[in-house]
Amino acid sequence: MNRAASAIAGALLASTLTMASCAGEPLPKPADRMVNLGFEDVVNSEPGYLAKLSERLDSVNATAVSISVGRTDWTAFPWPDQSGAESSEVSQSGRDFVAESITALETADDGSKRDVILTIDVLLDRALKEDPALAGRNVDGAASDSFAGVWSLRHGAAGTRLASLAAAVAKKYRPSAVNLTELMFDDFTFGGNDLKDFKITTGSTDWPRNGDGTIDTSDPRIHTWRSEAMADIVRKVSAAVEPYGVNLDMDVRSPRDSPSGDRADSGHDYDLLLKQVDRLHVWEYVGLNSERSPKTRELAESMNRRAGSRMSLSVGLWSNEGRITAGEFGTALREAALGGATSVSVTPASLMEEQHWGELRKAWVGK
Repeated sequence: MNRAASAIAGALLASTLTMASCAGEPLPKPADRMVNLGFEDVVNSEPGYLAKLSERLDSVNATAVSISVGRTDWTAFPWPDQSGAESSEVSQSGRDFVAESITALETADDGSKRDVILTIDVLLDRALKEDPALAGRNVDGAASDSFAGVWSLRHGAAGTRLASLAAAVAKKYRPSAVNLTELMFDDFTFGGNDLKDFKITTGSTDWPRNGDGTIDTSDPRIHTWRSEAMADIVRKVSAAVEPYGVNLDMDVRSPRDSPSGDRADSGHDYDLLLKQVDRLHVWEYVGLNSERSPKTRELAESMNRRAGSRMSLSVGLWSNEGRITAGEFGTALREAALGGATSVSVTPASLMEEQHWGELRKAWVGK
């Protein structure tokens, strides 16, 4: 289907959904329905926690579960090739929390199998303390305590470790997909090696500058460079998991203004990334969005027109007050359905209260 025909089909779908809503008819359920477990869920030592989560997944008819495996320097499972990267929970107990989570959650009560997505958080902590050269730097030269630089991810140790971890979990657990989260560029892409990479990629002799000599961080050349570097990084991770028949997914920031836009400023050029990954999970964190952010329905419609089920709406529960209310959550789920979203995930399970599970049941089961 060409772009014009796809746009017409998307518009007709949205119109049909709106009429169904007005008529009081139940809205269609997304075909892919995923609940995300954060690291705090995976290593939760509360007795029966995973069994209770399994019951929750059954109650909302979830088709998939995303399980955090940690970071390259803080894993939720024993990683023999990088034993120093194990989290304290793993090193103290010897447990494989990832395997335990998969065993508890991959099978529904009717015996059917859920898709298992294993998520890698690309942020760093102790790796940057051990090797400060990996850290990204801002325009003032200050090092990040969480983000690796572009060069270290694209050409250096940070990227090598990321691909190695992706390959390790793909080989060990054979999930449906490995997913990358927090892989984005923002303030900390201006170190010396990053400038070298910018020059090589763009042919420029220096950063773009404002009239006062400061770096012009809004220059489109920086956005293009970040996006090309991101695609290169993701391509290498995709190659690392491909031998095991495992897909690669990626979390991306949602557009700031237009629902048909992307976040190239963060390296998230959707069309470029869709050439490298199997699916993008677009953050729709309604409790953190600004007033100018696209509405949930508009974003879902645009995603559907752009790539259908290869773009999934990730509804986050965070807010400036801690978490969004169950009512706000239910509204976001309903607006996603009205927008025709075929794939929806909710994150994280640790913030879901009884009322939130109730809203999710209404959205995905109908009662």
